[in-house]
Amino acid sequence: MPFDSNIAEKWVLVIDDMEGMRSQLRMSLSSSGFAKLHVVSGIKEALERMASNRYDVILCDYSLGDSTDGQQFLEYLRTNDLITRNTIFFMITAEQVYEKVVAIAECAPDDYLLKPFTAAQFNARLEKLLEKQEYFSLIDKATDAKNWGRVIIECDKKLALKDKHFIDLCKIKSSALIRANRAQEAVDLYKEVLALRPIGWAKLGLARALSMLDRKDEAKVIAREIVSESPQFMAAYDFLGKILADSGDKHAALDVLQKAREVSPGTMSRIRELSSLAVSAGKPEIAETVMREALQKHKHSPVRQANDYAVLSKALVNQGKANEALVVVADAQKSFNDDHSKIVLAATESVAHRAAGNHAQAAEALSIAMSIGDLSKLPTQTVISLADACFISGKDEEATKLLRHAIQNNHEDDAIKDKVHEVLTAAGKQASEATAMINESTREVIQLNNEGVIKAEAGQLAEAITLLTQAADRLPNNVQIVSNASLVLALDLVRNGKNTDKLRSCMHYRDELIKKSPSHPKLAQIDSLLKQLKH
Repeated sequence: MPFDSNIAEKWVLVIDDMEGMRSQLRMSLSSSGFAKLHVVSGIKEALERMASNRYDVILCDYSLGDSTDGQQFLEYLRTNDLITRNTIFFMITAEQVYEKVVAIAECAPDDYLLKPFTAAQFNARLEKLLEKQEYFSLIDKATDAKNWGRVIIECDKKLALKDKHFIDLCKIKSSALIRANRAQEAVDLYKEVLALRPIGWAKLGLARALSMLDRKDEAKVIAREIVSESPQFMAAYDFLGKILADSGDKHAALDVLQKAREVSPGTMSRIRELSSLAVSAGKPEIAETVMREALQKHKHSPVRQANDYAVLSKALVNQGKANEALVVVADAQKSFNDDHSKIVLAATESVAHRAAGNHAQAAEALSIAMSIGDLSKLPTQTVISLADACFISGKDEEATKLLRHAIQNNHEDDAIKDKVHEVLTAAGKQASEATAMINESTREVIQLNNEGVIKAEAGQLAEAITLLTQAADRLPNNVQIVSNASLVLALDLVRNGKNTDKLRSCMHYRDELIKKSPSHPKLAQIDSLLKQLKH
């Protein structure tokens, strides 16, 4: 091969359900110098291998029997951060389906290999990708760390060269600008790209950025244009559906997502969005059809989640099919054993039992759900599902407490507020009452944060630390409170000297902040204070 012999050090994973193809690929890759090579027949085995090995290159067949296809598997890996940007992912597909696969690809692999291909063809493609990988290495490292500010800086360095990667760099930078909430800069960059050529991703990016600037009508117009001009651009359907749903037009959003499904069955993320939207829009029969079909297809696949069964169960309950809903929950409980899933499924079971008239069993299932796990560590959607089950069982006080927690843990997240509002109105609360509760919960957490900041500014560091750290432990998703907890601890360390326990706590909150908001402005302040401890 023309590139250097460190190829023998590259870990390679091959995923193909055809024994003949696996043998052929093993021989071909081994003869090309790949010494660290694992070949598996399916996704389950691939994930087992990935749990103990970090792969530099993955070759995955698009068609993996009757279960999850390679495209959906790639989405699962990237969505769950199971591979880094430095992992080169090849999709292997037959030539006759290549055009269709590429047209609807929503989470694009690094390259495609058409069957049959030779070792020389693979080597040539890999060489180019390794060269590109080296070029983007610093940008990819910052992307994996979700450090969008660093991504933008590294892109700017490369953009100044105006080389062959200019458009790719613009795509990466504009996406990072959106992630860093620098929407107007993203608008300007997308317009600059579109002035050069009419690229679909730039047009959709422009719509996203305009939506962030509350120019939603303009964003809708652009999204509709994309869907009309490029009917296989699946991401445009998803964006248009979301912006319509967010504006309250759920039926129009449902129509858009159903059209998307006609073009492509799509990723599980779209199936989830479509099913949940159908339930909330009063079309549970659509949710049942879509989710049941998806779960049957992915019956033995890791892309399933316990909440998928919860949505299907709810769709069945809403159609008066409570006993069928209980069968769905029982089926799911055989597959999911983690605490979060147990809570979701127990809460779902409680609702189905209540609908079936099994009140004692409903109470027992809800009791189980309420006894599992630490509220502060549960995903917000799990907390909301639990609250919904509490309302249905007449436990309004417990339900309200759960929803207040969900709001205060995510007080700047409008999507969470909308979900809470939906649960409250479904429980019989007036819309104005639901809005008042959400606003009150938001005010409480803002006041709590402000009180901690005021104490710190007044020099009452011990009181500020107690207040903010207790709040951060209770509300770990609230980046405003978590950032201030870390900041006030850092300030105390500078003023009062090093303390091992306080330093450990400060670093804990700082690390949590980085996970949730890598570009948070308070990180610079925290790090500046911590640097002073070294002198």
